[in-house]
Amino acid sequence: MGPVGYPPHTYDDLRLEAAFESEPRIVQRADIDDFARISGDKTALHTDEAYAAMTPLGGLVAHGVLNLAVATGLAYGLGLFEGTVLAVQAMDVRFERPVHPGDSVRLRLVVQALDQRPRPDRGRVSFGVDLQNQHRRTVLSGTWQILLRRTAVPAAP
Repeated sequence: MGPVGYPPHTYDDLRLEAAFESEPRIVQRADIDDFARISGDKTALHTDEAYAAMTPLGGLVAHGVLNLAVATGLAYGLGLFEGTVLAVQAMDVRFERPVHPGDSVRLRLVVQALDQRPRPDRGRVSFGVDLQNQHRRTVLSGTWQILLRRTAVPAAP
């Protein structure tokens, strides 16, 4: 079982509109600092409190790509993909709102499409992605296309 109670899911276990929600995670100032160091993106909006306080965002914010990385970690933490994911094929995301240090975020994934291709032992799943803050306002949204193992290889037609 995954940390929030979901067992691993193969392509064949999923149904359209199935929804999964993560536990919350608090984005810390240390996360932002570490990401700036690792990525090399040391834009003042992410690293300089005095500068960031004078912007329309009102203070330091997490990098959008850090929020995406947090979302992938929350997805992994669901347990759904343990031993079943073969590849992330595409991510189409929009950064809707800022995430400030101390904000709590939670991920919701919804199965939007199932495609039995590319081969009989795997299938593509499109998930709608909604990362929300503690006020249930979306901070990141989009679609992820993930290649998952099949439970059983379908018989040839």
